[in-house]
Amino acid sequence: MNLRKFFLENEAVEGINSTADYLYIKILRFTLDVIRSWPRKELGEPENLYFTVFMKYFYLILNIVTIMGSTSFIVVKGSELSFLEAGLMYLIFLIGLLDTLTVISLTFSEKYRVLAKDFLTQTHLFHYKDRSKYAMEIHRRIHFISHLFSLWMIFQMISGATLFNITPMYSNFAAGKYRKGGLQNSTFEHSLYYLYPFNTSTDVTGYTVACILHFIISYLCSIWFCMFNLLLALMVFNIWGHFKILIKTLEEFPRPTSKSCMYTQEESIEVAEKLKDCINYHREIKTFTNRISDIFGPMLFIYYSFHQASGCLVLLECSQMTGAALMRYLPLTIILTQQLIQLSVVFELLGSESERLKDAVYGVPWECMDIKNRKVVRFFLMNVQNPVQVKAMGLANVGVTTMASIMKTSMSYFTFLLSQTEEN
Repeated sequence: MNLRKFFLENEAVEGINSTADYLYIKILRFTLDVIRSWPRKELGEPENLYFTVFMKYFYLILNIVTIMGSTSFIVVKGSELSFLEAGLMYLIFLIGLLDTLTVISLTFSEKYRVLAKDFLTQTHLFHYKDRSKYAMEIHRRIHFISHLFSLWMIFQMISGATLFNITPMYSNFAAGKYRKGGLQNSTFEHSLYYLYPFNTSTDVTGYTVACILHFIISYLCSIWFCMFNLLLALMVFNIWGHFKILIKTLEEFPRPTSKSCMYTQEESIEVAEKLKDCINYHREIKTFTNRISDIFGPMLFIYYSFHQASGCLVLLECSQMTGAALMRYLPLTIILTQQLIQLSVVFELLGSESERLKDAVYGVPWECMDIKNRKVVRFFLMNVQNPVQVKAMGLANVGVTTMASIMKTSMSYFTFLLSQTEEN
């Protein structure tokens, strides 16, 4: 028995009453609820309104404070920072800025919450699985993919944040800084650097408090960084499934039964209804995708801008090829690059599948239809010429092409900065 069959049999997809019963939705719900970004009110779940509002503003203030703390640290101690530390500080500033803009554009957005609610209660393939045998098959497949992808994202989130914090702690341990008198005119290494009102460089108590705060901030940042991407990926997986169902419906379009190879009057009425159903289905898919572009577009634009800037920064730090630089930046480079590739490939699935739709529409037996139904097919064919894709603020399609452009530009900036560094 293969893994997919074992999983589906034990998950008992048919016995589940709503999307909220799925394990990966429970995982998503728990993590987004931590940052008060789960649509509780919209889904009719119990919610303490005052606590939710307080936490949303608390997270916004926390992000603003972290940006101010990292900026103050750069201004006050910028001249004392080594090349390795300076790169980390600029990266911390970029991550803080990314998280702050994400909180503003999504956590405080009512449109985002309505979109998330509509996805869970209307657009999810769970609500379409009974349309046909093939729809159930696609639902099962997407359910399995979503489950594995969610576990993978959780693993990335936890392991990435843990590794980010453990690495400097291990460096301190390896250097013997935890022993009595182990500092010897040196300072503790941190995963994050902020200008605290207490001593975190040489005081053990201050260092301990800072480490606890850094763990909390790191995991919160990981949730903002990974879980909104997970929600986006789940939406794309389901839209991809909808396209496959629509294409299969068009490929299995009934042919005329008469010897004249033309639909009878009764069959023409059935054909008109089937075409209407396919057009409405395509309109629903397109409308939901456009809503994703409108609501997540600013976040995706900020996300790609962050990867553009951070990509050349971490590459520049890795170019030193020292043990300290590689220990700190090589895992970070791999994780950030993998995140960029992962999200772009997921969105590329949507564009490539919708590209097939125009061939499926043209493949229906339009030559057997009457003039009225032929006009409907022509109208449908006109509407599917452009593939359905999510755009970042309407400027660029989210997919492999944009990803390749970002990576190419990052490499160009990296080469330029490396040459300037060598000259200096």
